[in-house]
Amino acid sequence: MKTALICPTVGQTRRGYERFFSELFEGLGPHIDVTLFKGGGSTTERERVVRHIRRTGALSKICRGRLQYPRYLVEFASFGWAITPHLLRGSFDLVHFIDPPLARPLQRCQQKAKRPFALLFSNAGPVSYDASQWVDHLHYLSPGAVAEAQSLGVPPDRITMLPIGMDPERVRSSADRATLRRQYGIGDETIVLLSVTTLNRGHKRIDYLIDEVSRLQGDVLLWIDAGLHPDGDESLLRLAESKLGNRFRHTHVPSERVGELLRIADLMVSSAIQESFGMAVVEAMSCDLPVVIHDSEHFRWLAGNSGNFVDMSNPGALADRLKILLADSGQIRPSDATEALKRFAWPNLVPQYLELYQRALRSAERKTSAGAVV
Repeated sequence: MKTALICPTVGQTRRGYERFFSELFEGLGPHIDVTLFKGGGSTTERERVVRHIRRTGALSKICRGRLQYPRYLVEFASFGWAITPHLLRGSFDLVHFIDPPLARPLQRCQQKAKRPFALLFSNAGPVSYDASQWVDHLHYLSPGAVAEAQSLGVPPDRITMLPIGMDPERVRSSADRATLRRQYGIGDETIVLLSVTTLNRGHKRIDYLIDEVSRLQGDVLLWIDAGLHPDGDESLLRLAESKLGNRFRHTHVPSERVGELLRIADLMVSSAIQESFGMAVVEAMSCDLPVVIHDSEHFRWLAGNSGNFVDMSNPGALADRLKILLADSGQIRPSDATEALKRFAWPNLVPQYLELYQRALRSAERKTSAGAVV
């Protein structure tokens, strides 16, 4: 099976999308002929940089935040145009993508190809996107997302539910916790609340997180690890500094060092009330780090017995719950790393992704057969 993985922001930023497709590419490599098409970084035999107008390039420096939405459209429109020659001459069996704006350009490319490929979309964004009219098969990350798709009339044989994987070796640090704390300048008694996230007020609700932690007393440090470029809201850093002072720290460490932060922290806190998945939560659980998350059907499915659940739609609720947990560590529900690794580690999931690809091929064959009959 000759497969193309497409993610324009790989090589430019380090968010969930990029880690998902980069690690999936590495996991699939020994099993199938797979090429990763990306927007930046180095080019190899199996990794191709597609030249396009990038959000992280000159356009973003000129426009900054004033034209954020238009530059997003420009980026994907230019990428969709630039990827077309690669796909038309690549003789691919399957094209797998994750960015919703590429659905229509890739379908047009599919229609032009002399040897049509199957088109697979991973619906992994914070807001669900119905791409069923453009693609052959749809990949969803949770039971709730599948139920939503079925309510829209998407046939069950075009849907697969499969979570994102995680690399245990990348996120589990073997370094001594006390030594790491000294290296990072963290006191032995300091309670570290870690959030590995994206700096925004909408989806991740970082302003809510800052407000809630500011209600806490004592030696408590809010540590946010998140990038600013290209879409981070810098005003959130100023808000945190004004409300928390030296009880706040901001970093954006390389991916291979995230495990050190998970080793240092006492709790992982996610303030999002809606997620397509929750990769940072899964990574924390795999490192035995307790997680504090919103009380919803999705997060209860994601965390299971490892979750410390709070209704974060209510102001003050997170602060009240954290006060209880920090006052009595016996109230903290520990994470079950063994269960998290069983459910989400890439070695266990790669075979299921290979099965997903076979289902996508069959969906494309059914569509072709139906078209021939008509």
